[in-house]
Amino acid sequence: MYSLTGSGGPGTVYVNVPTLCLDRVNGAKVLTDAKAGKSATLTLNASFQNATSQYVIGWLPGKDYGTAQDQQILIASHTDAMSLVEEDGALGMLGIMHYMNHIPQSQRPKTLIFWFDTRHFMPGAEGAWSQYDYYLENPQLLKPIQFTLAMEHMGGRSTVEVGADGNDYVYAPGGPNSGALINSFIDVFNNNPWLVDTIKRSAEDNHWPRVAASDGGIAPGVNGGYQKSVNSPLNKGRSYTPNIPGIGLAGDWPGAWTQEYSQLNTEAGFHGFDENYFVAQVAGLSQITGSVMAKANFPITADFGWGNIASGLTCTLKSICSTAPVTGLLPDTQFVTPANAPTQRAELVAQYESAFWDVSRGNYASATTKLKTLATNVTNWILAPNQTALLILINNQIAKLAAL
Repeated sequence: MYSLTGSGGPGTVYVNVPTLCLDRVNGAKVLTDAKAGKSATLTLNASFQNATSQYVIGWLPGKDYGTAQDQQILIASHTDAMSLVEEDGALGMLGIMHYMNHIPQSQRPKTLIFWFDTRHFMPGAEGAWSQYDYYLENPQLLKPIQFTLAMEHMGGRSTVEVGADGNDYVYAPGGPNSGALINSFIDVFNNNPWLVDTIKRSAEDNHWPRVAASDGGIAPGVNGGYQKSVNSPLNKGRSYTPNIPGIGLAGDWPGAWTQEYSQLNTEAGFHGFDENYFVAQVAGLSQITGSVMAKANFPITADFGWGNIASGLTCTLKSICSTAPVTGLLPDTQFVTPANAPTQRAELVAQYESAFWDVSRGNYASATTKLKTLATNVTNWILAPNQTALLILINNQIAKLAAL
């Protein structure tokens, strides 16, 4: 990005000085020569060229398409990258489209939207060009969208540094179980047990060799530690108000050096691409899409309130929950009897999870009873202000269930 601010967008003033990037190996040689007092001239012939791109949005209609009852899933990827692995999200979307098109429209519970975006490698990326976001231009079209799904960087092979001083990049040897394939990083927007379980089943059913699902720093991971956010902007639901729950797959393709220095006959082409892994990833994402399509009570199951309650009960340290939950952190000292905090916290989480799974199965009366028990225990066991914040969230979910 050649701009004074390092960002982009309409009206950006660009600096007429191109940037020359060197990889670690060649960069080390330049630094050594510079320290020795040597001089050199680096020449990069570059020019600016204005280009106009268009993105494509298509619909695979569901049974209620064109009516007020239509429910939609927004699937997105970018189409403006420089290599096969970076670019193949669009092929994955076509795979989902092809599969779902075999189901008659009358049997598709939800409409699928396919967004082939072209802003990913523009200066500042999608966020800097939000005025060209179709749904920000037409916010009334957001209402029927219940879920977003994104995909990029699929089917990539992992790389290792070998040779003298580790200066040679090669692909990891061996099969899928040897670490030779990149990780399937899944961004979960809303720490929702049903979404996490759906991802787990889809990854297992389709034999993904490496997968990590994370909701970022809003709740502890399964081992109680910090969860890093997945670095992908394509899970579109994060950028809209109100937010829309969703997931995004961003393969850890194979590292920043590859994106900067990809070459046609290596990582940018078929040498860096494992077609079997790609097919497995697309199959898994198709299964997730199908699960969301078939989930009759998806809006209440995926409601953000469930994730907020979970975060409010489990977040104890800022270093673990870098984005503090709306209830604030809940250390043991916020319990009426701190010595009982571990046991009582575990019981509260178990009650919450039991109520949630009742909701997922449509057992709303049972879920309401369990939520009321949870509220009673929160009142008896937790001090203000966490008590008040949690009670508000719990009572909100009870009210939503009563309205169904």
